[in-house]
Amino acid sequence: MIREFFYLQKSDRKVILTLLVVIVVALGVIFLTGGENTASNALMAADTLQKDTVRRLPYHHRDTVYVRTKVVYRDRPDYRDRRVPSRSASEPRDSFVPRYPVKIREGEHVVLNTADTTALKTVPGIGPYFARKIVQYGQRLGGYVSVDQLDEIEDFPLDAKNYLVIGDAHPRKLNLNQLSLSELKRHPYINYYRARAITDYRRLHGPIHSLNDLSLSKDFPPEVIRRLEPYVEF
Repeated sequence: MIREFFYLQKSDRKVILTLLVVIVVALGVIFLTGGENTASNALMAADTLQKDTVRRLPYHHRDTVYVRTKVVYRDRPDYRDRRVPSRSASEPRDSFVPRYPVKIREGEHVVLNTADTTALKTVPGIGPYFARKIVQYGQRLGGYVSVDQLDEIEDFPLDAKNYLVIGDAHPRKLNLNQLSLSELKRHPYINYYRARAITDYRRLHGPIHSLNDLSLSKDFPPEVIRRLEPYVEF
C-alpha cells in the first residue's frame, strides 16, 4: 500500500494526504471534547469533505478511500438513527407484503374471451404464466369457441376450466379465398401443409365454397375440418 502511494501522481498524493489530515483532526476533536453533538458535527463535516476529496480521485484509486470513509461513517453517533424503522406489532402486515389477486370461489366464473391477465389470475390454478398464455393463444386463434381449447396449451391445469366460460363467441374469420399462404399458416389450426393445400386448390379448381372441398386432401381429416369451421369464411 505504501509502495503504491509513491507511484501515484503528485496531485493524487496531495488529495490522499489532505484526506488523512482531515480524519486525524476529526478524531482529535472527538477525544478532546468528548461531546456527542460536537463529535457528530465534526464527523459530518469530515464526511462531506471526504466525499468531495474522493470525487477528485481517479477511478482506480477510489475503492480504497471509499472503504475507509464508510468505516468512519458507521462509527458516527447518529448512524443508528439513519436506519429504516422496522414494522411495529400494531401495524398491519398487508402494508409490508405485496398484494396477490383474490381467487374466485367455486360457482363463480370468468368470461374467457373478454378477460385480461388480471382477471384470469383470479382463477384458482392460474398464475401470471398461464394467464399470459391464455391471452396469447386466444389472440392467435381469433377468439375461443370452447373452453376445451385450453387443453391445447401445454401443461394447462385442467381443473381451472371449471371456473371459465365462453360467453358470446365471435371468432375472427379467415377468408380462405383471399389470404396468402404465409397469412393462412399463422393460425394454430393451419400449418404450412394445410395452407399449401388451400392455395393449391384455389390455383387448380378456383374459389373454395366449403371446407368439404378440402376433405379429399390428407391434410384435412374430419377433426381438422371440425375445428376450423368456426374460424373460416369464403
